[in-house]
Amino acid sequence: MKLVGGGSIALAGVSCLVLVGVLAYSMPRILWPIRLLGLAVLFVLFGASEWVLWMGIKPPALRADAIEVRSTARFDRQRMQRSNLAFIFRGQVSPKGRARGTWYKSYVFAATDGTVGMSSSALVFTPDGMAQFAQRLQVPIRGDFSVRVKDRVEATTA
Repeated sequence: MKLVGGGSIALAGVSCLVLVGVLAYSMPRILWPIRLLGLAVLFVLFGASEWVLWMGIKPPALRADAIEVRSTARFDRQRMQRSNLAFIFRGQVSPKGRARGTWYKSYVFAATDGTVGMSSSALVFTPDGMAQFAQRLQVPIRGDFSVRVKDRVEATTA
């Protein structure tokens, strides 16, 4: 990802240099302050488009500190108190806002009573990566992606 980010910044820089050359030599009648203003506007547009592209390709991440555990997915940011996290359950979750439909394999972060605090797609995180994350949080991982989970993980399945 750093390589993609660096490459896109380099591409934007080269594009700006080409634009400066075109403005400097092809339009000698335009005053320099107007040329520089045009360059500044184009630089802002390039920067904004690079930021949008970066946000579009940036993968989600799980982060934890002493206070909370959070998922930094682009459009579905979730968090829960770390003190409430009792275990991570491998289950199937239906996206919010859909009464019925497709169920996706997910890692469900649950409290002691089974209440779902947050969930993260299993397509994004590898089993080894999630196991390391759980080990770092000192919580067990349970389940095998066969149980559908809505608001809570039942004690018989956990």
